[in-house]
Amino acid sequence: MKTATATTDLPCAERATSERRTFARRLRATFRSLFGGCGVTVRLRLLLFALLVPPPVIILYVLESRQGGDAGQLVALWLALSLILLKPLSSLAARWVSLGEINTINAFCAALRRGEYATRFALPTESEDEHELLRLKRDLNWLAHHIETRENWLRAMLDDTRERENHYKDLSRTDPLTGLANRRHFDTVLADMTGRRTRFALLEVDCDAFKTINDRYGHPAGDATLVALAQTLRVSVRESLDQAFRLGGDEFAVVLPYLDDDGALTVARRMRQRFTAANDFGATISIGVASISPRPGEPASARALVARCDAALYQAKASGGDQAVVAPATIPGTSPKGSTCF
Repeated sequence: MKTATATTDLPCAERATSERRTFARRLRATFRSLFGGCGVTVRLRLLLFALLVPPPVIILYVLESRQGGDAGQLVALWLALSLILLKPLSSLAARWVSLGEINTINAFCAALRRGEYATRFALPTESEDEHELLRLKRDLNWLAHHIETRENWLRAMLDDTRERENHYKDLSRTDPLTGLANRRHFDTVLADMTGRRTRFALLEVDCDAFKTINDRYGHPAGDATLVALAQTLRVSVRESLDQAFRLGGDEFAVVLPYLDDDGALTVARRMRQRFTAANDFGATISIGVASISPRPGEPASARALVARCDAALYQAKASGGDQAVVAPATIPGTSPKGSTCF
């Protein structure tokens, strides 16, 4: 029975504790609503009034009620209580008058350090005789507004600078006629691919008899042929993986990651067929194919890969053009025997 009674009384005790806490919160909220909005000067006046006026009134009342009692005892009692309560009352008074405001200002400054520039003090209408702490809050509000405005301006300028930087970077590595990447970007990508030591294939593409098209139909026709070739390369490769480049004149290149000779030949065959149908001047292309698959401990040379691909392209053009030739595994300058034509 005792256990049951204790268990039954437990929720009542918790409820009573909760009610006391709620009452204390409401009391603090009422105190803040009455005195929290007062300025520092008003608080000082109230504090001085509470310290100077009530004690003499109480002493006079006691003296009158006792009809000539010993006033010295009352004064001594008042002085003793004043000395005892001096420290706690002074701390409480300082917190109520100024330290609370200073803590609020410190919290505001901490928010500024965290980058929360939208923080503002809720202030009354400005007056001429307001306290210095209130003026300081107005200055801090202006400072936060100024910092927020400047930060937004700097962020906008930074975004614009980044856009311009990306734009000029794209211009520096893009061929203006065809829209493909240029020779500078080709060198960068090729060095990066060989540095990764992964398998990839390289195609070097050259337009057959391009000078004849320029001489017979004019340079606009030559430009149109180059644009058609660039578009053919662009649509014949894997999007976001393979990359096509214009090296200069009618010379183009394509980097095909993770492909070997057979895969690169399939792509080359597709390019030849599509370009023949895409141009209006009967132009054809020759393609040199070379691939690299570095082994552990074996150096990967971009220069050697380009030399092998150049040799295959030269053989394709020397054999009449309109074909793709796979580069031999030997160093250029040796017998090209073992190459494959398609």
